[in-house]
Amino acid sequence: MYARERYGIILALVMLLMTGCSAEDAVMETMTAPEDGVAISFSCNYDEAEVHTTKAGYEGTMNTEDLHTTGFGAMASVTADKKPSLMYNQEVAFTLVGDLDDPKRGYWSYHPMKYWPNNLEHCYISAYAPYVEPSDLEGLPADENGIIGISANNEAPYIDYRRCEKPGKQVDLLWYYEEPSAIPAKTALNEAGTLAMQMRHALARLEIKAALAAEPGTTKVLIEEITLTGKMAKTGRLSLCSQTTEGSGVDKKYYPVWTNQVFDKDGDVPINHTFKIKNADNDPESYGIIESQVRYIPNLPYGWQPAGLSTTPQDALNTGDRKGYVYLIPQNELSLTITVKYKKWVEGEAEPTSGAKTTTVTPTSIANPLRGNKTYTLNLTLSDV
Repeated sequence: MYARERYGIILALVMLLMTGCSAEDAVMETMTAPEDGVAISFSCNYDEAEVHTTKAGYEGTMNTEDLHTTGFGAMASVTADKKPSLMYNQEVAFTLVGDLDDPKRGYWSYHPMKYWPNNLEHCYISAYAPYVEPSDLEGLPADENGIIGISANNEAPYIDYRRCEKPGKQVDLLWYYEEPSAIPAKTALNEAGTLAMQMRHALARLEIKAALAAEPGTTKVLIEEITLTGKMAKTGRLSLCSQTTEGSGVDKKYYPVWTNQVFDKDGDVPINHTFKIKNADNDPESYGIIESQVRYIPNLPYGWQPAGLSTTPQDALNTGDRKGYVYLIPQNELSLTITVKYKKWVEGEAEPTSGAKTTTVTPTSIANPLRGNKTYTLNLTLSDV
């Protein structure tokens, strides 16, 4: 369902009203262009193998159609210093022309229209999602999450981001960067000037899988809470005018460039931060742990509860029917201490065993370095339950 190294919504600069990115349904938009000018236009394409993506700038997770509600901001430069001389934080919005049965049918547009320069020696185009107005970032509270700052129009573009301490209110951030060497030619689907843009995840995503060391037999084990403790970057700066790559062709990987990571410190020593992931139906911060929309609800018969853990690893972070992650700002290294609180119920007993039991997993090094645009898996195996 999820591609580990491919995150993707493909967006592209276009002047078509795209209907599901179908050439047969495309409708030309009437516009007046300078003589011999080629418009920078937008089209949209989807990687059908990636049916979900994370929500960019809004709480929780979303599917690809939901990006239409956020839009994205585009930057374009034609100078060696990469200052946005052609486009600065240009809002690009999606207009739906389909219906609920075809939510991809529509087109991306912006105003006023811009045109490709004749000389692309120093041409840089980047984008981020969700779109924000710089004026909306003035006077943000100290605990605001997500995008908290954006570069001015006289400096190389970047985004400042703050991570959320509450798992249920985490947000994601998408980015794109390219150095086009020629004006894109006309294709069977798009007019000349269409620049294919693949938006990628700028944050590291941590998925958690849980399992038992031995089959539980007639015992049912349900997770109530997972606590992650470690030294995690609180804020960071994402460059919109650079990236790093590895490999080539279809195996080429793209990674964002982060600087200015800030850790809460006691003197010079970084302070541990904690994510406490709960599994309770009436808690807004709760996830549906162990792959079920039915969460642990006190006083309900256990026959109504999820099947419980087994020796087969199961996704531990779900929100309704969507997979959940812990989102982290990339940093040089991350080590975590994990505490899992759970309850047991033996078949035939009216109630689970009294009280909650806790197991602590030894510190786990997740990655060195911890990179954006990657999904990391934390496997939790509970023994002696």
